[in-house]
Amino acid sequence: MTARPRGWGGANVSLTLKIVGVQMAVSRELDENLPRLLPYVERAGRQGADWILFPEMSLTGYHGDFDRDAGEAGCEEFAAACRAANVNGIVGAGAWIEGECYIQTRAYSRQGKLIGTHEKMVPTSGDRKFCSPGKELRVFDHEGLRFGMQICNDLWVTPGCGPYPDPRLCYQLGQKGARVVFHAINSGSSQEHLPYHESNLALRARESKFHIATANAAKDHPVNASSGVMGPDGQWIVTAPRDGEGIYAQEITLE
Repeated sequence: MTARPRGWGGANVSLTLKIVGVQMAVSRELDENLPRLLPYVERAGRQGADWILFPEMSLTGYHGDFDRDAGEAGCEEFAAACRAANVNGIVGAGAWIEGECYIQTRAYSRQGKLIGTHEKMVPTSGDRKFCSPGKELRVFDHEGLRFGMQICNDLWVTPGCGPYPDPRLCYQLGQKGARVVFHAINSGSSQEHLPYHESNLALRARESKFHIATANAAKDHPVNASSGVMGPDGQWIVTAPRDGEGIYAQEITLE
């Protein structure tokens, strides 16, 4: 029997979800990242979470030199951990598709099955030295929830990170009916970007009247975008401390 989130009742009924987000340090080495990820998945399961979200490239490391076979094996281990913990999980990883490298997030069900992937559609100029832009914006339906995924610069298209137009991906997800957007981040700690990043999160959540759950990669200094859940009113419901590694757990109800 398929597990359902608390409060799930089908169409036109409110849906209650518990989301866990992990702000963790991301190494260049998969062998260092995977052992950090798995205990968080187990912990989220013990907390009764429905979803756990990790930062951008949190599995393979933020570069294009990752071992492809090891990356796939690591994703399989992550999926198995989601199954063992009975939690849906979203992890960041590099991926090769038809000869091109992408920055990707993968969503796995609590049964350990792949729900779907999102490839970063607005990579920064630095990203494009090793990866290609994603080609398709998708929404996913799972356990009564329609959701989308974004990766870092997809959401805010930061000035100074490349001369790329803003496709307003969050607005597009809202038009497709997404009720939650899971935003995996690895944005650094330059504090000049903090107001821009967080105002974008607030305005885009409010415009489309959905929740945005974020998870940033921890740095040696406070990150410049919070890990937390932004509500449809443009206000943070919960955040983890911006300094160092941290975790948040938040229950939300979608009317």
